[in-house]
Amino acid sequence: MDRRQADAGHHRLKRLVAGAALLTALPGAALAQSAPESKGVFSLTVENDSLSSGADRNYTSGIRLGYVSPAEDVPNWLQGAGGFTRAFSKSEPDFWGVAIGQSIFTPEDIGAVPAPPDQHPYAGWLYLQISVGAEEDRSDGRAPRFLDTYELELGIVGPSAQGEEAQRGIHQWLGAPDPQGWDSQLEDEIAFAVSFDRRWRALRVFGDYFGGLEADLTPSAGASLGTLRTEARVGVAARIGQRIDSDYGPPRVRPSLAGVEHFRGGALSWNIFAGVQGRAVARNLFLDGNTFEDSASVDRNPLVADFQTGFSISTGAVRLSYTYVWRTEEFDTQPTRQDFGALALSVRL
Repeated sequence: MDRRQADAGHHRLKRLVAGAALLTALPGAALAQSAPESKGVFSLTVENDSLSSGADRNYTSGIRLGYVSPAEDVPNWLQGAGGFTRAFSKSEPDFWGVAIGQSIFTPEDIGAVPAPPDQHPYAGWLYLQISVGAEEDRSDGRAPRFLDTYELELGIVGPSAQGEEAQRGIHQWLGAPDPQGWDSQLEDEIAFAVSFDRRWRALRVFGDYFGGLEADLTPSAGASLGTLRTEARVGVAARIGQRIDSDYGPPRVRPSLAGVEHFRGGALSWNIFAGVQGRAVARNLFLDGNTFEDSASVDRNPLVADFQTGFSISTGAVRLSYTYVWRTEEFDTQPTRQDFGALALSVRL
């Protein structure tokens, strides 16, 4: 998009960010004394290149609406997950979650017809996620040292995912150029991935500066297996702020370095953070193409890294987070790294 169109789109997005910040301030102040641990959390996460550089390329947009239950409120139909959590986490399931979302992928040149064969294929992804979380049980009553999440992601890629319609609608609203190459998008295919991730509270540091600052390191490791993606990953995030133990970081859209929707609420909590995640990728449907028929594809890089920085603030029953991400090249003919922004608003209800 040209400078005038990009500026117009960015002004609209700035108004959205300002509105979200106001939403954080008002209900948070009113509910600061009434956010019991028994409440679940709803989160809306938006990832878009317009929240950073404004350039459409590769992973261009993701939106995810998620919910996690109150503690100790896992329904009967998910109680069977306790066998896994007892075996690997030495704990019963503590909470469960469900999310729906859509992600959109495009080449860098969205005006080309046909789409350039050496650029990221067009693809839309519409999906459902179901997850179970288990924190370490400690007999000494001290805080858990890690959180494990078990997740199933199931959805459809292709025209039925409505990626073309979503992107054209967004571009019309922003006054951006209309993408022309969607006729070459991946074909309809049901895809899935099962994932496991562990996040540790490895290091906590306390100080008496500025009313009491805290800092921590949160290493993470995990793996996914399925027709959607197959990969192993390791990462670490560093945070500094106040009451930073109220969560494990903000929610994000996979495969990003992510926290979870769950946060404690109550008194003011804030932090600034930075992190890195490395992934060894054996399959990525959006780059490798359809599993059972010929489609657009590119030569995938087996090693990818995400670097991120941002902030998170919560008060009462509301949390607002922003993350800036830059991702190394995911395929051989990708000319430059990817960057995008992620905005997440979470509410305890």
